[in-house]
Amino acid sequence: MSEVIDDEGSLTLVSNDGFQFVLPKKCAFASKTIRNMFNKNSGYIEAKENCVKFEDMRGAVLEKVCEYFIYKHKYSGYSGQVPEFQIPAEMGLELLTIADFLET
Repeated sequence: MSEVIDDEGSLTLVSNDGFQFVLPKKCAFASKTIRNMFNKNSGYIEAKENCVKFEDMRGAVLEKVCEYFIYKHKYSGYSGQVPEFQIPAEMGLELLTIADFLET
């Protein structure tokens, strides 16, 4: 099955505690998992609703994930000195687990 993905516009990511984050698709597609959900041939409801709900992710963590997506998009292909992405120590393990799920 070939990928048919529209990366124009934005999408909404929703945490389990109701926080919503609107991101450009080009940023959110840093995640292979999210990108696959928006493959038009996949049949995922997320592609139709333009929204991904994370039942196991709290707002503070999803916010950091969104920050990372924007950071990754901003510095992709950048030839200068890339600043370090800051991760709070208390979120480290949780973010590592989420990064594995999101395939980032």
